[in-house]
Amino acid sequence: MPLSRVTSTGIQDGTIATADLADNAVNSAKIGADVIVADDVANNAITTAQIANDAVTADKIADSVALGAGYYIANDGSVAGSSSGRNNLFRVNSNATTGNVTIAANNNASVTGPLTIGNGTTVTITSTGRLAII
Repeated sequence: MPLSRVTSTGIQDGTIATADLADNAVNSAKIGADVIVADDVANNAITTAQIANDAVTADKIADSVALGAGYYIANDGSVAGSSSGRNNLFRVNSNATTGNVTIAANNNASVTGPLTIGNGTTVTITSTGRLAII
């Protein structure tokens, strides 16, 4: 007589093989949090196509990774950059802001102008911050 029901207490460890599972039978909803570790992932198994846009933050990038020369505040107010790559002499910038930008206290910033402050956006220069439009 065939089995009509199997409970988890009836399956011994290591007795289910990959061949016993239907295609796509195991999905992310069936895998517990922190169950898969780096040693479980094959080399080159995850590609950039599988990583959602904006999923990797600056906190997740090693300090040894060079992101470009200098410290930059983008036209949307985001911050990027490091001190490597100083041989890159020419800096190119767009001519308008697209988000709020703040020049923090005790920071100097420069941009090649003319500069247009985009509709609905602000440029804030704190009391000890400086902005030079060249």
